[in-house]
Amino acid sequence: MKKQEKIDILQRGIDEKQMCRCYFSYDDNYCYYYPNRVNDRFFLGQEEDDFLLDGYCIRKLSQLKKVELREDKCGEINRLLGVTDQIADPGIDISSWQSIFQDLMERDYYIILEDENNGQLEIGRITKVLKDRIYFLSFDADGVWAETDEEFIIRYGQITTVRWENRYVERWRQYLEGELTVGN
Repeated sequence: MKKQEKIDILQRGIDEKQMCRCYFSYDDNYCYYYPNRVNDRFFLGQEEDDFLLDGYCIRKLSQLKKVELREDKCGEINRLLGVTDQIADPGIDISSWQSIFQDLMERDYYIILEDENNGQLEIGRITKVLKDRIYFLSFDADGVWAETDEEFIIRYGQITTVRWENRYVERWRQYLEGELTVGN
């Protein structure tokens, strides 16, 4: 699929609040998004999962093999449930990786970084943004933060996907910041 075709379909999804089915070069499965922003390098969208929006995601347009509007009953159900009323552009500047990560760092988001070509995933916070890389402080599966001298460098070329404000990240954030207590 040509780049301009992908951009046009994603832009139509933005304009019409239509769900898009997206196929990526590194995944045999497809994902559903309500797109928020698109340019010739990236697209930003809200992930749709079984009639719920589950956070934001930025992916490289070059790794999007195919995109199509999903015009079926699921979209109608999402409208009836008010899911499409929750579509909101988070205002992240997607002109470059540097601008993306600068915005995310300034807002102090916990994020997931993925390299789906190599099965890598890190969750944590950005500590520094440079032209070609970020410094990242992660935590492990037990919620233990790496020591500050263990922050590591992630080059932009390694990244396929950036996620934030999804259920997984938000539960970890609540836990690590002491917001989770018995009963909530």
